[in-house]
Amino acid sequence: MTHPLLITILLTGAATIAWVSRRLFWPVKRRFHPCRSRYLSTVSSQVIEVTDFDIHYLHQGEGDPVILIHGGGMWLYSYRHNLPELAKNFSVYAIDMPGYGYTRCRTDTSPYSIDSMADAIAGFMDKMNIEKASLAGHSWGGGWVIHFAHRYPDRVERLILIDSSGLDVKDVLEWELLKIPILGKILVRCISEEIVRRRLEHSFYHRGLLTDDMVHEVYVPLTFSYNQKALLKLCRNMDWKATEKSLGDIKKPILLIWGDNDRYLDPALAQEFLKRCSHIRLEMIRHCGHSAHEEHPGAVNSLIREFLGKEGNEVC
Repeated sequence: MTHPLLITILLTGAATIAWVSRRLFWPVKRRFHPCRSRYLSTVSSQVIEVTDFDIHYLHQGEGDPVILIHGGGMWLYSYRHNLPELAKNFSVYAIDMPGYGYTRCRTDTSPYSIDSMADAIAGFMDKMNIEKASLAGHSWGGGWVIHFAHRYPDRVERLILIDSSGLDVKDVLEWELLKIPILGKILVRCISEEIVRRRLEHSFYHRGLLTDDMVHEVYVPLTFSYNQKALLKLCRNMDWKATEKSLGDIKKPILLIWGDNDRYLDPALAQEFLKRCSHIRLEMIRHCGHSAHEEHPGAVNSLIREFLGKEGNEVC
């Protein structure tokens, strides 16, 4: 059997060669970021100071507050098909979490952990004078809102989890490699639009939905050095043991949406959520990958509207 240390050394060496070659023969030109998002030129996003961060967010609609939390490697752009539709019934906020999108950290000391992510959501709600809200989280974002509900139960109405993290299982290989010192730092600097494209193709069941614009929008924030540093910290600090343990203590209604062809998080994990939290309602979406809200936005929007329109908040 090959020794794990040897595998790590070989991977590190290969990644180093790839990084040096790319820098020598394919120099990367980077410009100041705000002008590079076509999507942001079409919406009125804003920034607000929250503790150590300048949180970038988008708000639309009136009514009961709903906060949308993106997944790892993404930003509020991932909710582009959901926010305007949900805003017809609710006051909807989509935010870039610390380390992602166009949110910036004003200090180098942020721990970037599930605690700091939960605290960032709470701080954002404080600044926006939102006492209580329903929260939706995709992938890692699902894990973050689970932890938020555990830490701040009185500030949660309902939870929507979309192909959610939160169970103590290993991430896909690309995330696990980022946890390795030196290798992770090299890999994030090797991010290219082609790598982003392959990652998104793996996320979708209907790969024809993937566009050049989508690849570009996801790629740009991943090139910011401060986001790359944060990503490495987050990969190493995500404690899904804590979220899995807390699931049984959450007494809020939960809608769990999962794509039946998710290749990032096995759809069988949905049953594990059900075992740990009896008041979860599960909706499986057929012919759907890891990003149900992007691949089948109509179905997801309808499920969320119907779920949030039900009476009763507490589950005894």
